[in-house]
Amino acid sequence: MRYVLDRIESGDMPSAAWVVATKEGPISEGAAGDAVVTPERVPASAETIYDLASLTKPLVTSFLYLLLRRSLGLNEATPAHKVVPEIGRLDKRDITLGHLLTHTSGLPAWVPFYLGGAGMREYLLQMRELPPEHRPGTRVVYSCAGYILLGEILHRSATVPLDRLMEQEIAGKLGLHDTMFNPSRGLMPRVAATEDSCHYERRLAGPRARRYSGFRTDVIRGEVHDQNAWVLGGVAGNAGLFSTARDTAAIALEYVGAGRGLLDGNAIRLAQENLTPGLNEARSIAFRIASVGETAAGPDLPTTAFGHNGFTGTSVWVDPSRARVHVLLTNRVHPRVSDTVDMPALRHGFHSAASRV
Repeated sequence: MRYVLDRIESGDMPSAAWVVATKEGPISEGAAGDAVVTPERVPASAETIYDLASLTKPLVTSFLYLLLRRSLGLNEATPAHKVVPEIGRLDKRDITLGHLLTHTSGLPAWVPFYLGGAGMREYLLQMRELPPEHRPGTRVVYSCAGYILLGEILHRSATVPLDRLMEQEIAGKLGLHDTMFNPSRGLMPRVAATEDSCHYERRLAGPRARRYSGFRTDVIRGEVHDQNAWVLGGVAGNAGLFSTARDTAAIALEYVGAGRGLLDGNAIRLAQENLTPGLNEARSIAFRIASVGETAAGPDLPTTAFGHNGFTGTSVWVDPSRARVHVLLTNRVHPRVSDTVDMPALRHGFHSAASRV
């Protein structure tokens, strides 16, 4: 796709892989640029495995909820503290799984939990003490904290770790061999690199981070970029998934009933329907919907389009009217996070180009 090649040549990202697909298969597919720039150059290919960052939320955490909710005895009205009593302070007792899934829980967008502890127990104790930013159900605030909590809820409900659940229920059933948490050493030659030395997160964490010695000090490759997820062993509900563009598209197609049929009709409806009417963003379970506000969908996808972005430069957006998925995976944070690249505009341009193929 010429548009992606132009963006790489202009320096917006070192590499990219893309897939535009329907039930019949890929319509457009390719890769370009360098998956690794430093300390060596490694060309990207369709087989390159990217850190999907927050695409973990819809491709693992929300997907597993929709797939297993009945067998696990969960629903959108289930209070979160019933599964994870550690957060059961009075001001958290009204938070339900539905609130967490649609980013309306009142939990903040991001917290550097790793500064206060190195495990889920410490994360949850900090979460318990967080003052709510709004009453549950009254405002959309995209929250990594909420999805970390959701990942733990799934783990406890299934009594199976999140990465193993993903292997059993998603990758295994879809026949995906290039989708995983914590890529093995043998896969490392195919893994795209991300940031050098966590400079972005050091700045984001602020003055408290000056006393923290746990930031990585070399090029991150084969480890999740997100520090909260990395401290949890690389497996969390908010981040940690690695995959190729082709495998990413295979999971996304399930959300329009164009894959192997893992999700039932009600699950697909919950992923496509606006469950936050009248609020500041249109959110379904798993996704943002293009009908409210400025989104990464751009002008050439319909307002019914739904999708998700990842900080490392990844995105998946779905056009339900054509049962078509648009996957763009980049490592735009390698070797440093640029403040000059307009990622919303880049994604708009990709979707405009993709809608014409």
